[in-house]
Amino acid sequence: MDMEDVVWNTDATYALGTYKFITWTTGTWPLQDEGIFAMIRFTIAFILEFSLLASVLLELRLNCGNTDKTLEFFGLTAGMTTGLTKLIFVKLHQQDLRKILLSAIKDWSSIAKDSSAKEIIWKYTHRGKMVCRVQMSLGLLIIASMIMDAVPTSDFSQQDNITSSEENLRQIPLRTMCLFGNMSMSTYWTVFVLQGVQLLNSIAVNMGNDVFFFAIAMHICGQLDALRIFCDNFKANDEKDRVLKIEKFVRRHSHLLELAQRLENTFANILLVNLMTDGLHTCLAGVQILTISNKIDIVPLTKVSSVIVIILAQLFLYSYAGDYLSSLFQDICQVIYNCPWYEFSPNNVRNLMFIIMRTHVPFHLTAGRFYTMDIENFKNIVKTSFSFFSLLRIIFSE
Repeated sequence: MDMEDVVWNTDATYALGTYKFITWTTGTWPLQDEGIFAMIRFTIAFILEFSLLASVLLELRLNCGNTDKTLEFFGLTAGMTTGLTKLIFVKLHQQDLRKILLSAIKDWSSIAKDSSAKEIIWKYTHRGKMVCRVQMSLGLLIIASMIMDAVPTSDFSQQDNITSSEENLRQIPLRTMCLFGNMSMSTYWTVFVLQGVQLLNSIAVNMGNDVFFFAIAMHICGQLDALRIFCDNFKANDEKDRVLKIEKFVRRHSHLLELAQRLENTFANILLVNLMTDGLHTCLAGVQILTISNKIDIVPLTKVSSVIVIILAQLFLYSYAGDYLSSLFQDICQVIYNCPWYEFSPNNVRNLMFIIMRTHVPFHLTAGRFYTMDIENFKNIVKTSFSFFSLLRIIFSE
């Protein structure tokens, strides 16, 4: 199916429209024309994210903040590194993502009249949309709070000559005042607006790709769940018709395996970098919590705790999708076994045995093609994190 043949019906627009807008802004929407404007948007998104990372690294090099601020900047560095990785690899794997999305649009067109399959797929679509709304709303809320907290008072913003004491009161969203400390009011507002745009771009690059991944994974899950309907069609009375139904099931199952593998190819390296940076960020946040808890300062403590929750929520998103995909592929075996195979001819029973044998080769979403992303490993990550916190608490108490 070529992009020229793509027909967006209302269902496809509702299911994919939000993700199209998010990835279009960063120049990584797989179905867009690979022209100059798409490359310009990608370049702008990359420059904004890289310049944000560079400003934080320069702030760390100047080393004029306290320990808490330094740890916070290290955490931001980890997050922005992940964002750049997502942006680059999603762009590099446009062909894989294009195949998945073209298949999804075709699915939405073909199931328009099939109410049973449509009901199953809508369930997974709504799940992806709910995660998208929560994730993006939370990200925008965090960015808005950072920007509003840094906005100076009206009296202060009208002053042209800033004294040294007033300089300490002036803030910008990223709090990189060592790097941008001595500047005029016009320069200050330029930097302020630029950092606001950089942070909004960072949300689109980081969280935007997370929800885009989850939506694709949920669509494949919905199609796998809808395969049960194909098995119901095996009950046809005509043996020749039954053979055709089994062939259709095999082609569909193989197609979904291919789509899942393309998803794995796209996000394997992203997940590896994500695991490493999230591990570093969690360690730094743990040290921050222990240093702040001695001062009994509620606001910074709440801020750092929310960072840990966001990191774990992000990891849970990938682990849940990987675990669900794996379990649905394995459930195909049970679905095949539950059909009335004992009424089939020996040749068709043998065909079903081949399908069952294929389901015994498991599919796993992995980080770096070696660490499986599932609920069990997510539990291990959480347990390891809390063990690390306990060890740090003992070290700090001594």
